[in-house]
Amino acid sequence: MDYTIHDLPEDERPREKLEENGVKALSDAELLAILLRTGIKGKNVKELSFEILEEYGLQDIPSAGLDEFKELEGISRVKAGQLKAIGELGLRMQREDREKIENLSDVEARVEDLKFKSSEVLRVFYLNSGNELINEKEFEGAVSNVKIEPKKIFREGLKSDASALILSHNHPSGKSSFTQEDLDFTREIIELGESLGLEVLDHVVVGKSVESMRDSSGIW
Repeated sequence: MDYTIHDLPEDERPREKLEENGVKALSDAELLAILLRTGIKGKNVKELSFEILEEYGLQDIPSAGLDEFKELEGISRVKAGQLKAIGELGLRMQREDREKIENLSDVEARVEDLKFKSSEVLRVFYLNSGNELINEKEFEGAVSNVKIEPKKIFREGLKSDASALILSHNHPSGKSSFTQEDLDFTREIIELGESLGLEVLDHVVVGKSVESMRDSSGIW
C-alpha cells in the first residue's frame, strides 16, 4: 500500500499548507511531495521526499539516472520516472530564464547586498560557455584569514558543468581595494582553474564601491 498526502495529519499536508500560506512557505521536501503524490509502504510521501533530497539535493536530481533512483529503497520504476521528469523540467525552466553576466555592471548588480554584510563572505558565480549564470554559491569566511578551500569552489563548478566562474567577496570595513592575501588567493584559483578547464573571469571586491581585479590588479 502506498501512503498518500491524505494519510498525513491535516496540518502537515503540503497542498493545504500551500493554499493557506502560499508556495514560498513550503520546504523543498514539501514541494517534491506534492509532485510525487504518494509514498511507499511504511513511508509517507513527505518522508520519502525528504530522504530523496538528503541523498541527492535539488541540483543533483536532473543529472541522476533512472537506475540511480531505483537504487533508493522503495523507489519503483514509476517513481524513478517521476523524479527524472521533475529534474528535466527544472533544467528546461532554468534554460528559459538564465541571466547573462557579460560585464562588470552585471556583476555589480548581483553583489550590491554584500556591502551591508557585517562579516566577510565569498560569493561565486558559475557560468556556461555563453556567459549564462547556471549556479551561484556563497562560502562563509574571509578570504584573507579563514582559508576557503579551492576544491570546494571548483567542486560546485564541475557539478554544474560550468565553463567559467567569477569570484566576489566583501570587505566589511568598506574598503574596496584588494589586499595581498586577496591577490595570492586569486592567483591560486586561476592556476587551479586552468588545470581543471574552468576559466576564472574576474574577482571583484565589494566595499563602499566595487573593484575589479581583472581591470586593475595585473594578474590576468
